[in-house]
Order: sequence, then C-alpha cells, then structure tokens
Amino acid sequence: MKRQLIVLAALLSLGSAAFAQEKPKTGWRFTPMPNLGYSSDIGVTLGVYSDFYYYGDGSAYPNFLHHAGFAAAYTTKGSWYAHAYFDSPALIPGVRINATLTYRDALVNNFYGFNGIASPYFPSMDANAETRTAWYTNSRRFFRFTGAARGDITAHLDWIGGLVFRHVNIDDFKLDRYDSGNSLFLTYRDVGLIRPDEWKGGTSLEFKGGLVFDSRDIEASPSKGMYGELYLTANTDMGRWKYSYGQLVAHFRHYVTLFPERLVFAYHLGLQHQLWGEIPYYNINEIANIFYPYEEMDGIGSRTTVRGIRYNRVAAAGYAWANVEFRVTPFKFNLFKQHFDLVLNPFMDVCAITRNYRLEEQKAAVSPNPDIPLYQERKLPVMVSFGIGGKIQMNTNFVMSFDVGRGLDPQVGAWTISTSSSYLF
Repeated sequence: MKRQLIVLAALLSLGSAAFAQEKPKTGWRFTPMPNLGYSSDIGVTLGVYSDFYYYGDGSAYPNFLHHAGFAAAYTTKGSWYAHAYFDSPALIPGVRINATLTYRDALVNNFYGFNGIASPYFPSMDANAETRTAWYTNSRRFFRFTGAARGDITAHLDWIGGLVFRHVNIDDFKLDRYDSGNSLFLTYRDVGLIRPDEWKGGTSLEFKGGLVFDSRDIEASPSKGMYGELYLTANTDMGRWKYSYGQLVAHFRHYVTLFPERLVFAYHLGLQHQLWGEIPYYNINEIANIFYPYEEMDGIGSRTTVRGIRYNRVAAAGYAWANVEFRVTPFKFNLFKQHFDLVLNPFMDVCAITRNYRLEEQKAAVSPNPDIPLYQERKLPVMVSFGIGGKIQMNTNFVMSFDVGRGLDPQVGAWTISTSSSYLF
C-alpha cells in the first residue's frame, strides 16, 4: 500500500507543471471523429461517430443543455452497428428526456451457456479457424428503441419512467472456415435448455419506473457526489405473450475527491434481479438501463459491466457487481483552444450471480458428447478482475477511454482490451 501511495504521489507531482484551467464553453460544440478502436470481444472497430453538445450561454458548463450523437462502425470479428442518441435536460422545463435508436448485426456472438462457472469452459473449443471450431459462438441481430423521462421531486431526487422496444433474432453461426451446426447454442436447443418457441429470438416491450438520486458536481466526469437509481422493470414478449417478467434494478455510484483536480476515488455497485415471471433466454444478457449510451449493453463481462471477464460469460436471472477505481490526473493542458486532461484509472471489478437461470434443468441435461458436459459442480461465489485504464478527456464531456483487465479465474476471466467514448461509470 505504501508503494502504491508513493506512485500516486509521483504521478500527481508530474502534472503540477502542466496544469491548465478549463474555460467555460458556449453555444454548440461539434466533435466529428473516426470510430477507431479495439476490443477483444469484437475486434478492430472501423467507422465514424460524432457528438453534438449545446451549452447555451455557458452558465451550466461543464454540464450541457442538449446532447445528440451518432455512431456507426464495422468490426473485424464480423459485426456492424448504427447507434443514434439524444439527451436533453433543457428541452422541456423540469423534465429530462432521452432516446436511442440502435441496430446491431453480430455474425460472431459469444454464447457460453447459463449460470457462469456452472457451465464448463474448454479453451480448445473456442473460435479457432485452424481446427474449424466455434463451440461458443452464435449469430445475433437486434433492433432497439428506448425512450425515458426524468423529472424533479426535490433538489437531488427525481422520478424516472421509460420504455424499451427490442426485436432479437438469433441463429447458428455460419462461416465456411468453421464447423457450422456444432455449437453449444444448438446443443442447448437440442436438449431443451433453450425452448423451441424462443430459440430464434423474439420481440419484447419493457416499461420501467422508479427514483434517481443525483448530487454529482459534473455529470460526464464527476469528482464528488453520489448517484443512485432504484426502479422496477416489467417486460412482456409481444410475439407469443408467454414470457413476461419483472426485475429490480439498483445502482449506486460514489465519487470522493482525495486531491483536488488530481485524484478521485470512485466506485459503483449494481444489482439486477428477476422478481417474477420467466425471462426468455435471449433477454437474460440484457443489462437494464435508463439511458443506453452504447450500441451494446449486453452481458456480465467486458467493457460495459465487469472488465476482465469474457463477454457474455455470466448469463443468469440475477446479477450483482461492483467497479472500484482510482482516477489519477497527472496532466492538464490547453491545445488548439481546447482543454485536455490525461487520466489513469487502476481498477478492480467483482461480480456474483444472485439468481440462477434454469439451473435444475441444466443439471439434468444430458450432453450428446460425454467429453463436453453441460454442467460442472463447481462454485465461484465471487468473480474478481483487475486492470488499468487510460483516458484522454477534452472539454470535460468528450472522453476517449482505453481499459485492459484480467479475470483471476481462467474459467471465466481472460485478458480483455476495450475502447469507448466515456467512463465506465
């Protein structure tokens, strides 16, 4: 611990000579950028994105009055997406509204089975063109529209309400260089863990409502304050009216300034737990949100939930997870009339299953291949990962993020690398 404090102090001192104050921004700010990045889940990303921020007369800065954007990209592991969003705390007085529209076609989508560690992982069966193996892969396309509103109750307490419409289509993974028709996804279908009326996907409508507490100083990159969400979701399958369910969703984020403008301690606690009904398998990876900042908000694991855990590795009816990190800002400077911060964030993430999904059926399922069982009697109550990230932050609201993490248990964890355009929380 002493050594870590010395390192942090050294980083802080390095930045003292490069300190620069940020001036308030006014009017519209437009940031067109190439959408270039890399994720161990989806490969290299090639595309474009742009953010539009409106600050008015600058009195609300660094917070914005309106924010709109668009992103589109192709990824080298076989997917492409288009994602548009709008967020405004000022369009309707006293009510914040946001909306997103997303289409994503993932030819290569990870499917590792149900209940995390209860589904054994065999590295040799993962995607490998030389052995023509793609055991943990299927394809997934979805269209999603979201809308939400948030209004004042008191100074820091708001009500929230919203809806999500999604259409999901799932199929076998098909590429000539792999052995199609031989996958965990199809095996789950054949043994009945995925049912005939859900294996191709479906259409669902979700409603949500609850409360938000927000005392953060700056929304995009807080240095102090708290943010909490508590709400219920009610979801129904519109195709068959069979799979209806409800969830409890809770998030708590806390930001503590240790050294002004140089070091922030931040943590996030999340819970998503099924309360009633039955979730169709194609929705168990959906991470509920009030506002969907990314094209993909799926799965415990990877860039949007627990860094260092394989994407979609933990699929269940209930999750709890936590993200803990230090945010160190060694350098601040002005360049081309813009203000920049360089940030480092060492982190630790943890997650656990709070409610299993079809576990008894999984235990009873007989694998057609005795060498590849569908269940293992192994417990891993808490999954842990560590890593470090870097941020380039321009004018407070524009953030380019890079994170590298590693899960401690090789059955669920791996080295993961991801880029994004915001902090994780």
